Amino acid sequence: MPKRKRLWLVSLLVAASLIVTALAGCGGGGGQTPSQEGSQGSSASQETITLRFANYYAPESGPGKLGQEFCQDIERVTNGRVKIEYYPGGTLLTAPKMYDGVAQGIADIGLANLSYTFGRFKQTEVLDLPLGFPNAWVASHVAQDFLKQFQPKEFDETHVLVLTSTPVNGVATATRPVRKLEDMKGLVLRGTGYIGKLVEALGATPRPVAMAEAYDNLSKKVIEGCMVNYETMIVFKLGEVTKYFTEAWPMGQVYTFYVTMNKDTWDKLPADIQEAITKYVDEEFHEKMTNMWNELGIKGIEYVKQSGIEIIELPPEEVDRWKQAAEKVVDEYVQSMVAAGHQESEVRGWIDFARQRIDYWTQKQIELGVKSDTGPDEVRVSK
Repeated sequence: MPKRKRLWLVSLLVAASLIVTALAGCGGGGGQTPSQEGSQGSSASQETITLRFANYYAPESGPGKLGQEFCQDIERVTNGRVKIEYYPGGTLLTAPKMYDGVAQGIADIGLANLSYTFGRFKQTEVLDLPLGFPNAWVASHVAQDFLKQFQPKEFDETHVLVLTSTPVNGVATATRPVRKLEDMKGLVLRGTGYIGKLVEALGATPRPVAMAEAYDNLSKKVIEGCMVNYETMIVFKLGEVTKYFTEAWPMGQVYTFYVTMNKDTWDKLPADIQEAITKYVDEEFHEKMTNMWNELGIKGIEYVKQSGIEIIELPPEEVDRWKQAAEKVVDEYVQSMVAAGHQESEVRGWIDFARQRIDYWTQKQIELGVKSDTGPDEVRVSK
């Protein structure tokens, strides 16, 4: 073959190679490397989004394990397009700093309860009042109903995914049993937020001790007890340093928890990812959290019975006295919200809504045969 013809052929092959390379770079993959691509077609060929989830609960606890499950589930429902780095045990944010940390972007998602920032979420704190929640199963459903009904503006700087509630609080004491209202006088009990307000209304002295420090405070006699629920007997090992548990579920006060997401993070997610996460939370995650709290309450009461801790059930006439004292906390809340500029009818409307939903979900629990640690006889796991 003549030399000139060979040079022309080589030039033609080089040009063809360059064209193929250019076309490959402009294809549907957007120039992504294989490590950035998914395996589910065109929607999964987008870049992976990595988020950070902060949880102050220890990884081995019920809320800690569920947080890990949330991360895995989000990856599943988004076909791997969203991956979540998990930081349990307060390694990224502690409970009191959780909301601000999420709002500021230190974490993209966070879990905490309202009482750690008492006064920050004034409307939603109605759910921390002694409104008659019988157990975690009912309270968690009511909390999510409240979120969807009122969309509290106090959460506007983040995107709230879910509200849930713990089992119902009682009085756990180390040395002195509480059998009547007068036995509360002189006691120093752990209680934060409106739980502390109830401790005070019942005649005891509240101390805003973090749950992680309650064990040491009890063992060192800094406090004499806690206004807590059955699950804390296991999760925070309070069963090791208490001897009595007085049930006060007819007053029905719980700790309300939230899982929320940084607003900018949420707004920047593709619409189909937002839809997938919302659907997952509504159809799976909220029920998982509800069942987790409920099951922890059941495990807690079973542990208490096996440990020999005395469970004290108040007689009906004593329950009436406690409920009357508890109503002072509700009235104080109403007065404070009116002073802040709300109409009393509006505030009473929040309370009425919650109590109506309590009645609805309690009946639903009875119909479904769901068992709990506390509540009416029809739903008690054991007596």
